[in-house]
Amino acid sequence: MKKQENNQDMESTKKSFLSMGFSLALVICVLLFIFGFKHFLKGREYQGNAVQKEAESSTQDIHKEYLDTDKTFQSGYIMIKDVPEKGIYTSKLPGEKKKKGAVSLKNGQILWASKKGSYEGKTYYHLRNGMYLKASENYTEELTSYEKLGGYVAITYISSTGVRLRAWADFSADNVVKSVYVGDKVPIKGKVTLKNGDSAYITEEGLYLTTDIQYLNDYTTE
Repeated sequence: MKKQENNQDMESTKKSFLSMGFSLALVICVLLFIFGFKHFLKGREYQGNAVQKEAESSTQDIHKEYLDTDKTFQSGYIMIKDVPEKGIYTSKLPGEKKKKGAVSLKNGQILWASKKGSYEGKTYYHLRNGMYLKASENYTEELTSYEKLGGYVAITYISSTGVRLRAWADFSADNVVKSVYVGDKVPIKGKVTLKNGDSAYITEEGLYLTTDIQYLNDYTTE
């Protein structure tokens, strides 16, 4: 009887040790998990303020104005003309050198200039897209107006040489691309007026045609 009681005590003691061992192992696992998770988070602190400041700095750089602006200049359209062989290029910063792969502007191309001003002794336009373009009377023409159209004109002028279509709106320049002849219907996509009072239609091909009605009938959308 006494031996049986001793066996029961031993079994009870074993169960107590096993229970304590399991509890201790569980505590150790929890501690390891906590310390491991802290180590994982180390170096990953919240950096929202730093990111926001960096974003604000980038935004400020985008909107920074480098030009000493000309207060008399009114924003408006400009036309590219007489592009030289070396080309005419826009840049992210005034005076910045042409970058590899840059595409030259084309004769007759129309751009919106938001501002005009000087930078390091040279004059530039600040364009609507944020780029800069050197302002030169040789290669740029400020327009009084530009409007988009969608119709055609019919040529009425009878001549063996026809009516000339030009690369840009200057009827005294050596910029003739081709001619159209009596009876031709020429699709029109726009019209420009220069500061000297001259005006020109822009054809669907991007060429310029006189608006003088002695050469053609009135513009029509039909």
